[in-house]
Amino acid sequence: MNDETTAVPTDAEARLLVHRAGRTPVYAYSRSALGDAVARVRAASPRGAGLYYSLKANPYPGVVNALAPLVDGFDVCSLAEMETALNAGTPPDRVLFTGPAKSRTEAAAALAAGVAVTVESPRQADLFAETARELGVAGHGVIRLNVPYPGRTPDADPSPNQFGVAEEDLAEVVGTLRASPVTIRGLQLFWGSQYSDPEVVLAARKAVTERARAVVERFGLTLDLVSIGGGIAMRWRDRDPAVDWSRLSETEDAHRTPETEDAHRAPEADGGRLPLVCEYGRSLAGPAGSLLTTVLDTKTIGDRRYVLVDAGMNDLLLASRLLSGGDRGELRVRVVGGEGRPTVRHVHVTGPLCSQLDVLAEDIELPEVEPGDLLLFPGVGAYGPSFSPGGFLSRDKVREIVF
Repeated sequence: MNDETTAVPTDAEARLLVHRAGRTPVYAYSRSALGDAVARVRAASPRGAGLYYSLKANPYPGVVNALAPLVDGFDVCSLAEMETALNAGTPPDRVLFTGPAKSRTEAAAALAAGVAVTVESPRQADLFAETARELGVAGHGVIRLNVPYPGRTPDADPSPNQFGVAEEDLAEVVGTLRASPVTIRGLQLFWGSQYSDPEVVLAARKAVTERARAVVERFGLTLDLVSIGGGIAMRWRDRDPAVDWSRLSETEDAHRTPETEDAHRAPEADGGRLPLVCEYGRSLAGPAGSLLTTVLDTKTIGDRRYVLVDAGMNDLLLASRLLSGGDRGELRVRVVGGEGRPTVRHVHVTGPLCSQLDVLAEDIELPEVEPGDLLLFPGVGAYGPSFSPGGFLSRDKVREIVF
């Protein structure tokens, strides 16, 4: 479970999945791969930490329903995501509504549903306090602390961001919530995303855990949730660095010795261990998904062989020239049934959109293809349809299935 793997349907499975969907393009998500990913990230997380799935990576209800019995809760950032998580049978107290800016409508809906909410400024503390009084409900507040994101390497400078409560505003936020119907249930110290260097990941975990202990001690808080994010990268493109999952898991196993049994203990004000929660998105959904697309045409222009397919950057923005290509590398792609065919060089896989950016792979090698063949992009289960400009050119929405 510790190696970085993606679920790739066999040729026979891929063809059947297309028949099941009725057409291409279609995203296919593997239940077994979702389970493998959960086991992998649990092993690489701090000892005893809960595991939350962030719906922003992939909010498809089939994926959320498949993950519901495997994870400990969900991180949502819209009312639609909140309803998806609740409709999967998740208890409200296991849903955390996040976001740096929240409207009164969102505050009222979240409080009415009974989910936990992040509080990210003095104004948000006032908003939730006032709304809870108006509704006559007791809210569950999680104070998000502003955490500069570390550099991608241990010696790189951190970067500022707009999220969470500034240190100088923290006492005001605590005081506002304590004088309101909103109980301070937890802290959130999200420290960034897409980190592949284990040393950066481990150092960030240590830093935010120590800061959480200091806040608990300063204000005498009793908490049942301290969310410290996830941060571990998903390898999208062929030039992205791989994550050393084994090293992360081995390091966490080393922390599980009697000598470090108190590694995550809170100060006396908390009365025990910090109730850590790690939140992951792409690390869970990414390896589980593939995009299947049909070849519509082929042609040669100069030394380039163009393969035109029915999926475009409106379905898979990650593959577009906005986010891939050049030094960044290309997404992986395979021809279904292509084994044994002659190899063609300088292949450019392009979509159906009237845009020069609609290139899904550039200057790669592929087996020879003909119209009607299927191409498969593996490892694209996160930041697919919901992240892509699906409304561009008013084309049909890409389909999604779980198998």
